[in-house]
Amino acid sequence: MKHDRPVKRCLYSPNGRSVAVTLYNGKIHVYSTSTWEILWTQDDSSRRSGSIAYSPEGDELVFGGEDYTVQIWNVETRACRHILRGHTWSVASVAYSPQGDQVASASNDGTVKLWDVETGNCRHTLNGHTSHVYCVAYSPNGNQIASGSEDRTVKLWDVESGKCSRTLLGHDWQVATVVYSPQGDQVASVDVYTARLWDVATGDCRFTFTGHQFRSIVYSPKGHQIASPQNTEVVLWDVKTGERICSLNGHTTTVSTAVYSPQGNLIASASDDSTIRLWDADMGICLRVLTGHSGHVKSVAFSPKDDRIISGSWDSTVRLWDVGVRTSQRTSSGHTDKVHAINSSPSGHQVASCSDDLTVRLWNVKTGACGHILRGHSKAVYCVVYSLQGHQIATGSADSTVRLWNVETGDCTHTLKGHKKAIFRAAYSPRGNQLASCSHDCTVRLWDVCTGESLRVLTGHTSWVYDVVYSPDGSLIASCGKDNTLQRWDVERDVYGRALIGHAVSVLKVAYSPRGDQIASAGMDSAVSLWSAETGERLLILTGHQSAVGTVIYSPNGDQVISGDWDGVIRSWDTKRGGCLQILNGHSARVTKIVYSPQGDLVVSASDDKSVRLWNVGSGQCRAVIQDFHDGVNDVAWIETPNGNYVVAGCKNGVVGMWQVTVEEGGWQVRLHWRTSDGDFDGEGTSVKDVQGLSLLDVRILNQCEAEGEPVTDKMVDQVADKAADKMAATTSFASQPATRMARATARRSSIP
Repeated sequence: MKHDRPVKRCLYSPNGRSVAVTLYNGKIHVYSTSTWEILWTQDDSSRRSGSIAYSPEGDELVFGGEDYTVQIWNVETRACRHILRGHTWSVASVAYSPQGDQVASASNDGTVKLWDVETGNCRHTLNGHTSHVYCVAYSPNGNQIASGSEDRTVKLWDVESGKCSRTLLGHDWQVATVVYSPQGDQVASVDVYTARLWDVATGDCRFTFTGHQFRSIVYSPKGHQIASPQNTEVVLWDVKTGERICSLNGHTTTVSTAVYSPQGNLIASASDDSTIRLWDADMGICLRVLTGHSGHVKSVAFSPKDDRIISGSWDSTVRLWDVGVRTSQRTSSGHTDKVHAINSSPSGHQVASCSDDLTVRLWNVKTGACGHILRGHSKAVYCVVYSLQGHQIATGSADSTVRLWNVETGDCTHTLKGHKKAIFRAAYSPRGNQLASCSHDCTVRLWDVCTGESLRVLTGHTSWVYDVVYSPDGSLIASCGKDNTLQRWDVERDVYGRALIGHAVSVLKVAYSPRGDQIASAGMDSAVSLWSAETGERLLILTGHQSAVGTVIYSPNGDQVISGDWDGVIRSWDTKRGGCLQILNGHSARVTKIVYSPQGDLVVSASDDKSVRLWNVGSGQCRAVIQDFHDGVNDVAWIETPNGNYVVAGCKNGVVGMWQVTVEEGGWQVRLHWRTSDGDFDGEGTSVKDVQGLSLLDVRILNQCEAEGEPVTDKMVDQVADKAADKMAATTSFASQPATRMARATARRSSIP
């Protein structure tokens, strides 16, 4: 639908029979959704509308204008029912009561007026604000009104008496938006830099959310979360805890607005990048990108049945789109290059991954949603670690810097400069006040995690430093490197290290025992060494590996160490007597990482052979194999939560995946929970049975997308790609053909194994 001016807002009627469109020149067009013909137009330039709203039944439309009036029109008869006069300045906001018997209007004259819809009489004039009133909203039961003003206050009014029941103070800027929760127990208000949630009963501010360029705020239909556009993202918040759930990232310029679907399972966001994005509200995954507009998209609305979206743009068009998405698919876009490391938060609710693509990504364990993409490093990111409390993460990069990030906001709080070459590892002290980092520049550095200041430069190594760890009590640090040595420092006293000499070639890994009395080291000489942490004496040399040993770790109780070599062999050792307890054979290439379960009864290993294996420590038996990878697995972690146990892995092809581990009928069962991918693919009607070239993970993902049946031919793949692309296009001629072609190409790429 082409117009002569940019589109300001578009909205569906509650009954779904009409759509109202406002233009920036003040005109209003109302369209029938059955024929898409114009029912009527209000184009009196002297009555330019500032706000518009449908009645609860959808049969009437109210709008306020710059001529100081409020008008109520019957949509079907196209007749003006009332012109309500009384304001002395332009009307900024209008709202219908839930019962449909009242209309509230807020004006730049500093007042709110309540009007009787039947008679057109003004029931109350609400005085109290000291400047322009920009927004007004009814509570769900219609007994109360909230208003926000340039005077930086939110006022709650009793509808029956017209008296102000509470004045909510706290905003530092003009209040642009107020909205009630679906339950009516909260009011959310927004200024430019903050959003606040208020308790309606007490007037207390429950939570304050800070950000930049808050544009609006909206509750989910269930009232359990809110969404707010901020710059190029949409931020989701939990209204009970005040915690930031995740950020919906993908738009490249300012997000104008975001809305929930009536069922609450989808979110639509509109942006100045000319696109609309559809998101899974629970998982935070982008399901569709709707392209076709050639200008800023300023408005988007769902139809009452959830099946369509209407959008309005500065390109002067209104476009109608078929939603056509499925919300059960647990895949999302991820890293575009090798994943070097992954780490889980202390609470087990989040996973961080770092990559050669220069980014760090934070993933929601439950949903697989990417909460933040942390950008700032100029070269590959080699390590990522959480602080003890989980509110901060540290990352080390080939760009010679360590960065500290706020987990909640995704902001970089400090860039730690001092190293001259790439940083391999970083570790937080058990006390949480320090960070240690090691580098190719032959040094270990200690940093203050609160100020970002360099506390000490620890020297002693004569070549690259590969690993650094704190003792359990945080008083000592151990490191290892290419110079064939381990170095040991007293955190408070030493600057020069105390060398532990014994390995013949490079030492690749170092670990403290849980009690802090031993240090284990693994090297290129195929040996594992156990050292006294107090004296530095070499206690045991564990031999048996036939190739370089790249990983070593103590069991939770410290009575065993387990090591993995470059041939794929894993060995467990007695830390007191030094004997080999078990040989775990199964991997066919380098073991890259080994982790224990918290109870110590299970070991998880990752390998360059494109697999992850779960082992019984006591018997040495492999209990499960995950062979769902297209490339080597660089890192793996075990996560234990109240909802279950999970294994998360990061791969050389950039994929991060999570699998749930359960015990069923006496055996271990591993099921895909979520994983990242390079694109979305709707596989309904697609066959995967006996398809050549598909991994087990490909099959599982396709099955999640409802694929089944006979083998797929190349022709069938093209047809499925076309079908997936067609669902991204508009159901009318309002959608652009270039958008359809682009979507089809994207879907086809996603369907190729």
